[in-house]
Amino acid sequence: MDDRFSALSQQLAYHILSFLSIDDLGRLMPVSRRCKSLCVSVPSLTVDNTNYTNGRISRQRFNQFVGKFIDLRLRSGTKTQNLTLLWSFRGSLCDQKKKRKKWDDTLDPEELLFGTCLSELVSLGVERLSISLMPQEGKPCVFPFYILKHESLKDLAFCSNNSVLIFISSTYFYCSKLQSLTLQSARIDEECFCDIISGLCYLESLYLYDCSGLVDIRIHSSSLKQLKIVSEKRVELCNLHVVARNLEKIFLTWYPANVMNTFDIICSKSVLQDFVWYGYPTNFFHRRDWSHIQCAALYLTLPPGTEVGSTYEYNLLHILPVIGRSAKVLRLHAETIKILHRFGRLQSLDEVRNLAIDYCFLTDDQVPIVAFFLKAISCLETFLLTSSRAIADGNGEDLGFDVEFWEKQGLRFIDGLKKATVEVHREEGNDMELVKYLVKHAGDLEYLTIVCTPSLASGVSERLKSYMKASTKLEIVVRA
Repeated sequence: MDDRFSALSQQLAYHILSFLSIDDLGRLMPVSRRCKSLCVSVPSLTVDNTNYTNGRISRQRFNQFVGKFIDLRLRSGTKTQNLTLLWSFRGSLCDQKKKRKKWDDTLDPEELLFGTCLSELVSLGVERLSISLMPQEGKPCVFPFYILKHESLKDLAFCSNNSVLIFISSTYFYCSKLQSLTLQSARIDEECFCDIISGLCYLESLYLYDCSGLVDIRIHSSSLKQLKIVSEKRVELCNLHVVARNLEKIFLTWYPANVMNTFDIICSKSVLQDFVWYGYPTNFFHRRDWSHIQCAALYLTLPPGTEVGSTYEYNLLHILPVIGRSAKVLRLHAETIKILHRFGRLQSLDEVRNLAIDYCFLTDDQVPIVAFFLKAISCLETFLLTSSRAIADGNGEDLGFDVEFWEKQGLRFIDGLKKATVEVHREEGNDMELVKYLVKHAGDLEYLTIVCTPSLASGVSERLKSYMKASTKLEIVVRA
């Protein structure tokens, strides 16, 4: 073991050790002096006690080892670039005694150990910190604001595993050099959260994953460049109001309980480039110039059992022109196009050059809807049409729209099309008829990619043979 490690460069040894947790390092340290030196000085460290939540003796030994290991790092002055802390307070001595009603609500000694370890490790120059806490049942997590005083800390991710996360206002927030903050699976105490986030003067990226408890999010930031809010479930979040002069990217997954909720974005500079929105359409307001948007995606669907109404009409018909006036890359859910079709009117999307329509299986009902939308596109370079096996299996054979139907639509985008990708589910069907139309009439088409099952690969190639031009390269991509 010693000879093997001696033969490795320090960089390679550190890379290997970065995949080990602190208890694994503890097992490796006695092998040799070099092993011990490398383990103590590894730049990326993971401390994980989740395997020690049941055995009392093993848990105490682990805690003692963690304390000794950190003392070694402190004495060596080793810089810790990346730190991951996975810590469960369930099963601690205090937690067990509370369950037996033999302990009051005083501070758990293990919480003191964790706080000391965290503070000392961060003081060693941590740049990226990831914390996942599992508090005792019924207890909240308190955000460790004191670590923000360290200027080296740039990237912080915090997960409270669906426990309440309490923010305490502190001057540390307002002098922090933190650039990226991620909060995950947290029930956030709303009282001062928005003020604290707005007070992080150097914050460039804010990510909220499956966070609840926030009814209104109001963020004012002159530094924020990326905002990502993801919640796959219907949440109580009612209003999202963002004022960010330098905002470049927005990624939103939001299924509000009420369509009258509002999404208000103010970008005082024309720097917004990427806009992605999954969920239900809400009242959407934008101010300032959005003319620099390059990429946009709308995966907007209706709540189950909801009919299209005037409110949804306003929301969708207002959103699409805003991003369509400048976006070069546009990605849409087939359901979004279906909703637009019900309104019967759509403004021209002249700037779109790359279009993708997802979850679109060309049934006889779906073909006129897709044709309706494609009429709004004046010029495309790439076109992508995808479906899913589940959607295809749930539909019968649809053969009602042939090449002649597409030829009658007068589609303008066909003239400049260079690349096309279509997912095909049958040798004869509406999807194949669309492919034939593209091959026949897209004079500049250079690449055609067909995605299909292995059983269709040879048959698809044969059926397209009479339509193919020498200038078009055909690629068959087989999927399971």
